[in-house]
Amino acid sequence: MSDKSQKQIPSGTWIHGKWTGRRWRVRGCLGVGANGVVYAVDRDDGLPGAMKVCAGAGQVAFEWSLLERVKGARSPFPAPQQIDDSDHPLAQYFYVMERVGGKSLDKVWSGLTPADRQRVLLDIVAGLVQLHETGYAFCDVKAQNILVDVSDDMRVRFVDAGGVTPFGKAVRQFTPTSDGAFWGVCERRACAQYDLVGVALMALLLDVKPPANLSSQSQEQRRAWLNKAIVQAPGACWQSILQKVLRGSVTDATTFAMLLHSIPLPKDPERPDWSARLMWGSLASATLSTACAWALYLRLI
Repeated sequence: MSDKSQKQIPSGTWIHGKWTGRRWRVRGCLGVGANGVVYAVDRDDGLPGAMKVCAGAGQVAFEWSLLERVKGARSPFPAPQQIDDSDHPLAQYFYVMERVGGKSLDKVWSGLTPADRQRVLLDIVAGLVQLHETGYAFCDVKAQNILVDVSDDMRVRFVDAGGVTPFGKAVRQFTPTSDGAFWGVCERRACAQYDLVGVALMALLLDVKPPANLSSQSQEQRRAWLNKAIVQAPGACWQSILQKVLRGSVTDATTFAMLLHSIPLPKDPERPDWSARLMWGSLASATLSTACAWALYLRLI
């Protein structure tokens, strides 16, 4: 569990890198996780970034190595910028990464069209394919850890690598509602299936609100509610895929992506072409004006 009441670095503070000699000015806190705090920062040369401060050097080194391993033009994770230590008591061990734009998935989901939702889920699964190729699972799959940039063709980014775990190891960080073991769907062990179950649960619970007493229910009761929720979920096209993932018949991200891509979706309603309407209205107005002018002219002859 994270301690969101822990003391944070005040905005305007300069963090001095011990080894690189660079400086970063803190702009504000972006979020508090189970294993660290993330701040919006600007480097001394103006480069914007996000600084992840952890309690120990080992966690910083692990997350940095992961970002290095999956970096690239279309990486689902932020690009790494710098790793360093400082003498500041609240930022002794840290790394700095790209500051990602967009809003968390739970903030935008209700406003997305079916086609946009499919695009977002496909992008999430594509990111998992890339991560799984390195032998790691994301594990802490939840809407708050996924940012969607609606201004950049719905591009998806993963913003917390704190729960990433090597395949075969016990999951180190998770959220109950997207944890397959919590629902009795799969083991709490890092693997591709664990992530896919997390995505399916996340997508389902974004549409169907779970009961308030979920944590006090038995695993059998939670599983019974889950089966009903799948049937109640809007859009029958999603149900069969969710059922396949949650029943364990889909265990790799590539297959999941193929199933998502095959969903027959209704076309988004066409937006009115106001430019065309304006053009025809202008032409009609010009024609009417011309006709009136000729009428007046002929009467004067």
